[in-house]
Amino acid sequence: MNELQMLIFGIFAMVMVGAGWTVFGYIMGKAPKLGIDVTGLMFIFTGIEFLLSLIAAFCTGIPRVSPAGWGICCGLLVACGIVNYFQLDVLSRAMQKGPNGIIWTITQSGFVFPFAVGIIFFGVPLENIRIAGFVCIIISLCVFGLCGDNNKSSGKWKFLAIAAFLITGLSQVLSNLPSYFKEAEKITPMWRTAAFALGMIGGCIIVRMRKLPELFVTIRKQLGEKEVWKMAAWGSLTNLLTSIFFLYPGMDALAKVGHGAIAYPVMVCSCLIVFELYAIIVLREKRSLLQIGALLLCIAGAAGICFNS
Repeated sequence: MNELQMLIFGIFAMVMVGAGWTVFGYIMGKAPKLGIDVTGLMFIFTGIEFLLSLIAAFCTGIPRVSPAGWGICCGLLVACGIVNYFQLDVLSRAMQKGPNGIIWTITQSGFVFPFAVGIIFFGVPLENIRIAGFVCIIISLCVFGLCGDNNKSSGKWKFLAIAAFLITGLSQVLSNLPSYFKEAEKITPMWRTAAFALGMIGGCIIVRMRKLPELFVTIRKQLGEKEVWKMAAWGSLTNLLTSIFFLYPGMDALAKVGHGAIAYPVMVCSCLIVFELYAIIVLREKRSLLQIGALLLCIAGAAGICFNS
């Protein structure tokens, strides 16, 4: 592929990954309502994802990569998985205590970190239209947050929200970094997906370290529940397919053409846009003119971020 084709593929891939996130969001929102322990569910479906990706990885062969290459790529992704689970745990606790819309907005804004890292350390160009697109995205996220259901508020949610924002930024930087290293390019998406899933499993165990016996009892119980298997199948297959075919190949393509910083902004925008369209068209939820304007601003911002002079 030439540079333009790689850029187009990279943007398309990030849009597909962002759209896939809506499935994950749906599952995480529905599980607590059905009385399903989220940590147990995460352990089950990341376990399935790890096993399937590892089998696929061995079937495609072991890449000839130096120990340093393996250490950089898989080490970063295992760490990313662990950090990502902590992000979900902190986000969940914050949303139980404070205004969900504002907290979600603060957390989603974590994409500023990989965006800044790409520009500062890896020479990603920062045209004026890209700056304008970035500002549009931030404004649209703020509008969505302020227009949401923000009445629920109790406890010290602000500290947890800021913590979720910082942890999200760290997770996204760790996920994006391997794409900037040439040696890591040889490690296929199957191996990378397995490394990330292993990290997520580790995160589940670390978070519940003090109550591991209880966690394993919960998991054993949930393995007999049909609804858990349904959610685990949807979650693991969606994450597995989007990671192997879109996430890592897309980030690699964008990094190769010098635009790796736009990966997470595009993913966040597409996730927000797809979920909003789903809510409006399928769930028939009503939206104010301000919210519709924010959606259009988000689309315009995504277009600006993807601009390539």
